[in-house]
Amino acid sequence: MRRKWFFLERHAVQPDPERPGLQETAAGTLAWYRLTRADIDRLVRSLNSAFEVVGARLHKGRYRLDRIQDPAELALEFPPRVHSPKKFLFPNWEKLFRFRLGGKVKLEAEKAAMPRVIFGMHPCDLHAVRILDDCLFEGEADSAYRAKRQATILVGVECEPDEYCFCTSLGTDRIDGGFDLFLHKVEGGYLARVGTLRGQQLLRRHLPDVEPVADPRLPVRELDCRRTIRFPAESLAPVLGEVYNHPVWKEIGDRCLGCGSCNLLCPTCYCFNVQDRLDLNLKGGERVRTWDSCQFDQFTRVSGGGDFRPDQTDRQRHRFFRKYKYLWEKHQRIACVGCGRCSRECLAGIDNTEVLNSLFTEQAAAEMQPVPGGEYQPQMAELVHVEEFTSREKLFRLRLSEPVRFRPGAFLQVSVFGIGEAPLTIASAPGEETCEVELVVRAKGSLTNALHRLTPGAAIGVRGPFGNGFPVEQFEGRDVLLVAGGIGLVTLRSLLLTILSRRERFGRVILLYGSRSVDAFLFRDDLKAWHRSEELDCRFAVQEFAGRWGVTGGDITHLFRELEIVPGRAVAAVSGPAVMYRNVNPLLFGLGFEPDDVYLNLERHMKCGLGKCGRCQINEITVCQCGPIFSYSQVRHLREAIER
Repeated sequence: MRRKWFFLERHAVQPDPERPGLQETAAGTLAWYRLTRADIDRLVRSLNSAFEVVGARLHKGRYRLDRIQDPAELALEFPPRVHSPKKFLFPNWEKLFRFRLGGKVKLEAEKAAMPRVIFGMHPCDLHAVRILDDCLFEGEADSAYRAKRQATILVGVECEPDEYCFCTSLGTDRIDGGFDLFLHKVEGGYLARVGTLRGQQLLRRHLPDVEPVADPRLPVRELDCRRTIRFPAESLAPVLGEVYNHPVWKEIGDRCLGCGSCNLLCPTCYCFNVQDRLDLNLKGGERVRTWDSCQFDQFTRVSGGGDFRPDQTDRQRHRFFRKYKYLWEKHQRIACVGCGRCSRECLAGIDNTEVLNSLFTEQAAAEMQPVPGGEYQPQMAELVHVEEFTSREKLFRLRLSEPVRFRPGAFLQVSVFGIGEAPLTIASAPGEETCEVELVVRAKGSLTNALHRLTPGAAIGVRGPFGNGFPVEQFEGRDVLLVAGGIGLVTLRSLLLTILSRRERFGRVILLYGSRSVDAFLFRDDLKAWHRSEELDCRFAVQEFAGRWGVTGGDITHLFRELEIVPGRAVAAVSGPAVMYRNVNPLLFGLGFEPDDVYLNLERHMKCGLGKCGRCQINEITVCQCGPIFSYSQVRHLREAIER
């Protein structure tokens, strides 16, 4: 699975009081610096005077995290096989305090945490630290962890996944916070992104001669993960909630050797044991905590010899539920970052993605059986292509199990199990026997953000198509004026592709498209091709004028000033935000268009798609059944439809 990503703008850093050391930068925005390898060596050398610097270095043919004293030893491009940095924040062996015996017990507190810089943390490990923060700061915070967390500076670096990683399925292949500095590989060195005020001060103190970069541009990266979770990660908790007694737990439990490698290597596991260790002279000792594992056979043993999780079947189920269900329900964050360390080192070859995908597929297939309420149950579609348009919008191409027929303007109800479903307009043209449809998703809420994290091969639930689209046959023999604002172009693209597929049946075709800026344009390749062709007249307007594309500055109403069209032989299709309708409709009627010849796309909160739930009802009309495409004459008496 490949995920393309890039950063085109600087993001504000939000202060988080629950995570010590992560303070907002002074200006409220991120700063960027261009560093060469020589700059980084100077930085490490200078840091060594005040911190213990930890990073990846090659030792006996294998990379490991270790103390870096010679900057030349520091590796910034290393495979994901390195042990997790967790051991420096939550050590595998940690002294809590010393005690002295003899008459009266005297306690001696442990020393203050050592100032440390962990240099070169992969994005998945930075996400893992946030999970540890969630768990160890909850309630009465773990002061030993907090002390090390406050004293540790985190410097991230980009990573290339190997055959065991599945970070792209969980959205942990990238990160926008939770670090002090982050290094992006670019030609000739690195772009250092500042994440906190502490990171900013560190660069100014140890590399005072390096100047910030005003307009950073990062190259497009393609991340390839062979292993994936083929459905939204937000669906994991509800899926596991239905399979407590599933035979898969016995199957993997019988294979499991109970060695605990999966837990001990995991960057987010934090189970521990506490023991007293006496000195040889028996005059004192120390209380220590050590890592433990829920896969060990004595982990849940209680006094009297009882064990409430007695065999490996129960322990494996607990491991999966802990990672993908319990902590999601508590913190809305999955306690797995897709680093692949557990399956990479598992002696029994247990693969988390294989187990989860089989459970999801089986449960989805069972739900497809004809049962009462079946009209509300989605069919499963395969995501075959994802294309990023802007920082907020992506195009998704889905392959359905059966051909579908629809008119331009129709929509699908798209499901993310565990979150819900939402209506999305079909952006592709209808076909006689088409099994593939295209949708455009704007990342706005929990459901759409979950969709944005999916990669090709994922399974998505869909219902439909629903809705009454454009009556294309009534447009034939006439000029067609298309007016689109922002994401409203999605609906009109389906209509325009239909018109172009039978272009000889229509007169002039004019597209007016307005948006916030050129960077917010959707379907840029289509727009350029249409603009160059002689099949239609394309005109663009942007509110944030940038002098590109020969675009008119201002809102879409500016495009009507020199519009030459004969309303008596033309029809208009309008799709955009409500405020655009209030401005555009009077202009159309001023040109001489009749209400029967103006078609509007009305978007409402369409939930059931069947005209039953009432959420999209306006007077006697349900938008999902009667629309969402209406002629103006159908809805002009409904003030809620247009005027608000």
